[in-house]
Amino acid sequence: MTITKSRVGRFILQTILPIFCSVLVGFVFYQGQVFDRHYGAFQFLWSAGVASVFYYFLVYIRSRDAFVALILLFFLTLLTTESTRPAFILRDIFYVGAIGITIFTYFKYFREHALLNYAYPPFVLAGIYAVVSMSASEIHLAIIRILAMEDTGGDLLSLATTTAFFGVLIGFGVGTGITINEKLAGIKKAKDTIAAADGNTS
Repeated sequence: MTITKSRVGRFILQTILPIFCSVLVGFVFYQGQVFDRHYGAFQFLWSAGVASVFYYFLVYIRSRDAFVALILLFFLTLLTTESTRPAFILRDIFYVGAIGITIFTYFKYFREHALLNYAYPPFVLAGIYAVVSMSASEIHLAIIRILAMEDTGGDLLSLATTTAFFGVLIGFGVGTGITINEKLAGIKKAKDTIAAADGNTS
């Protein structure tokens, strides 16, 4: 599989925008905590990064290869969060897994409709991510308690509320970035079509 320089450049530029939108949303609520990995608000940067990179891998390469990239992103997450204890490694597995399930579900079942409706992705991704991340956090907490592992923090209700809130905001931010990218791509495609038509008639 050959990836041209133009595709790599387009991949990088498109990946940046959803991350920026998520960070912008997070900054409104949490200010500088968004950039500090010791705070939960760091998810607005890191989760958005994982989500955006995985999404555009799905766009540009085969799904199988994109999931390999997601596994690499998981190991990069372990390095970023410095998770070395079993309970925290398990947390990051569910954390990255929730992002993967959210993005793949959106890409496979909702993206086609989103291309026709630019208001669609932010709200759909917000809803999917909230439900998936909340479910993942509850399963993770249940496993920790069943196995009597180290508690990673938070009770059932507070964890569900926080993860749902973060899921809505991050999903909305990433979805907004994807929408803007699609809009810009549509404008460029229209310009290229017009330019080609003008060239054929000259």
